[in-house]
Amino acid sequence: MVRLTNCERYDITGQVALGDVSAVLEEVRRTLRAQWPEGDWSALDSLGRLFVELYSSDHPEYHGCDVGYHDAEHVLDVTLAMARLVVGREKRWRGAFAFDARLAMAGIASALFHDAGYLRRRGDRRHSTGAAYTRTHVRRGAALIRSQFPAVGLGSLAPMCAWLVHFTNSNRKPPRLVMGSQREWQLGALLGTADLLAQIAAPDYLEKCRLALYDEFVACGIAAADQSPNPEICSYRSRDDLMQRTSGFVSRVAGTRLEEDFAGAYHYASSYFDGENPYLDAVVANCARLELWLAPGPIH
Repeated sequence: MVRLTNCERYDITGQVALGDVSAVLEEVRRTLRAQWPEGDWSALDSLGRLFVELYSSDHPEYHGCDVGYHDAEHVLDVTLAMARLVVGREKRWRGAFAFDARLAMAGIASALFHDAGYLRRRGDRRHSTGAAYTRTHVRRGAALIRSQFPAVGLGSLAPMCAWLVHFTNSNRKPPRLVMGSQREWQLGALLGTADLLAQIAAPDYLEKCRLALYDEFVACGIAAADQSPNPEICSYRSRDDLMQRTSGFVSRVAGTRLEEDFAGAYHYASSYFDGENPYLDAVVANCARLELWLAPGPIH
């Protein structure tokens, strides 16, 4: 596997380069193996190759990733967070409530492809960017999982993983998502948690919201293009408007999902990090930085 980008951004620990697929998946393997030493983690190699093919435009059926917010670095960041949350949960739960290696593998596979619905199929004449599929990307990602996982020997996990990615859809209430078992539902709650935590804790979260996320919203019609003559017809009228409302998103939307819908699963990060929760600390820091951004005066 190769580096997908020259990104110099690192994960929450400052140790794993998020542009290096091999480095990220090796850290995931190390994390899982420490908890389930008997587990077979060879599927990570196949998943990694498929991920690189898809996101680098080497896959015969799909263009590479062309969105700036829900990009490869974000996905790999979420995948690392998912591995840590899964293991953190195991440190608290034993016996009948515990995950096994198969469930853990399903969680990682789902995390790695949870945003694959942003990828455009070759021959797409409808849109010129995957961001145009923002409203339907979860459903499209589930379809990709069902079609591509059998080709890499993971057909048995495809149905579960295709359902798990729906936990990342902020427009769906998790209690209404029906899984095959309570443990599978809890795995989905971890995936939804990892998706929110990783992005809001990212050191460049605010910058990516203002630039890359806004561009994605423009492409799908949610936000007004710069210098738009009729911005009032869109949900977000300007980049400043998006930033003004980001605080509410973090506290009301993300906060409610993390604390209530996903039953506070973000606390499992504290179990993994022996009492510390660097993700939560980074979220708090970003909220404080956002307050400075929104204070009277120029954008920092």
